[in-house]
Amino acid sequence: MSPYDDLERDLHSLSRSLDVQAGPRLSDAVQERISGLSPPTPSRVRRSWQLIARAGHAWRRRIATVVVAVLVALAATPPVRATVTDWFGFAGVVVEKGPDLGDEAPPPPEVKPTTSLESAAEQVGFAPLVPAELGPPHAVEVSDDHVMVSLAWSTGAGPVRLDEFDGSLDYTIAKTSPGVTFANVAGTDALWFERPHEVVVLDEHGNRREESARLAGHTLIWPVGDLTLRLEGDLTLDRAVEIAESVAPPGG
Repeated sequence: MSPYDDLERDLHSLSRSLDVQAGPRLSDAVQERISGLSPPTPSRVRRSWQLIARAGHAWRRRIATVVVAVLVALAATPPVRATVTDWFGFAGVVVEKGPDLGDEAPPPPEVKPTTSLESAAEQVGFAPLVPAELGPPHAVEVSDDHVMVSLAWSTGAGPVRLDEFDGSLDYTIAKTSPGVTFANVAGTDALWFERPHEVVVLDEHGNRREESARLAGHTLIWPVGDLTLRLEGDLTLDRAVEIAESVAPPGG
C-alpha cells in the first residue's frame, strides 16, 4: 500500500464536491484572435519557408510536425478552418482549396522546341535540370517573361512535361485543387496532386494570368536547391518520385 493512497482518495472525494465553472473554449479564443488577422502575403510565407529550409531537414521535419498539429487543432472550428486550410505556399507555388473537377484531365500542353538547354539557361539565369530517367528532352521552351523553362518528353505512357523556375522568387504558379498529398523526394518534402486541378501562372505582382489557366492532371512539385520543379503527366506517384529522384542537384 502506497503512503499516498489516503491522499489520493481524499483528493478524489474533494473533486466530486467542487463546483467548477467551465472556462471559455480554446477554439473560441483562437477564433477571436485570428479573426482580425489577414493571411500572410506570399513573400512573407516564402521567406518563412526559406528560413525553415536553412535550418536543416531534421529540424524542418520537427517544425512541420508542430505546424501540422496546430493546423489540425485549429481546423476543428469551421471559421478558423476556412482561414487556415484553404491556402498555403510551398516553394514558389500557391495552393488554394477548390472544388473537385472530375476524374479526367487533358495531357500536358505541348512544349514547342523553340530553344536548346544552353540557350534556355542564358535566358532564365539557371541551368535546367534533366531527369536521368527520361534522358535528353525532346523539346525545350522558355516563357515570354524568361522566368520558367519547360522540358517535354514523348513516352510510352504519354507526354511528360517538366516546368522549372527559381522558387526563391515571389510566387510563380497558383493551383486550385480539391486535395493534395505530401510526398518525399530524396529526403525533400514534395507535393503530389492526384486529382485534376486548375493551374495558372502568376505575374510579377502575384496576379493571375487568366489566359494561362488550364486543367492539369497528375503533378509532382518539389524543390531542388533554389529551383522549383513541377512534373506533370500520366504517372503514378511512385513513378513520378522515381523520375524526380533521378534529377542531379545543381553542381552535382
